[in-house]
Amino acid sequence: MKVSQPIYKQIAAHIREQIESGEYSFGQLIPSEQQLSEMYRVSRMTLRKAVAILVGEGLLIPRPGKGTFVNRQKIDMSFDNIQGTSPFLLDMGLSPSVKVLRSGKRTAGYKYSRIMGISENSLIYQLVRLRLGDGEPYILEYTNIPYDLIPNIEQYDFEIYSLYDLIRQQDIVLTEDMQTLEVVKLSAPQSTFLDVPEGEYGFMTHEVVRDQDGQVIEYTKSYSSGKKFVFSAIME
Repeated sequence: MKVSQPIYKQIAAHIREQIESGEYSFGQLIPSEQQLSEMYRVSRMTLRKAVAILVGEGLLIPRPGKGTFVNRQKIDMSFDNIQGTSPFLLDMGLSPSVKVLRSGKRTAGYKYSRIMGISENSLIYQLVRLRLGDGEPYILEYTNIPYDLIPNIEQYDFEIYSLYDLIRQQDIVLTEDMQTLEVVKLSAPQSTFLDVPEGEYGFMTHEVVRDQDGQVIEYTKSYSSGKKFVFSAIME
């Protein structure tokens, strides 16, 4: 005789099917714990056990005070030479996290139109993030991308989701990453966010990323402490 699964496992299986079918899509906030417990007519404790299974599988991401979001599906990518900051910090043995300081759209204006090869009236999306490793500030990033590059970009919480993952979901192949490096004296607000004394030397990098058509997909200016990084290059 076949023993039926516990109710919380049945609920987890049903939500899993909804994620896999696209009913709950990547980046979407799922119904609240109370709403789900009412939908499935179970206690909130039972519901929490079901959600915990999916969190453990990496299908859901809980964010205290914000809710529970659908995580990205695993994607098999053959090209991954250009990576974001979080994998870089992981390679250093740090636990990466992100704090979004500011985000929103604006017109490109003269400066960004020249850098990105677009008109001054074109809309861009700006994202200012503080990258942390083991809770300590490492990199302050000012990122700019074409506003229409990612549909509904303002719905995503970039403390959870990777910008590069979202870009690649649009079938965009990143082929070129040009970076320039300057040694600068850090001043407020950069020194404040990086938690270093004002006037201390650090690094400022300019990064221009292009796609397979040569179009600029991202321009990022970032700051980091000279005490936490050393840069090297191989000349061929």
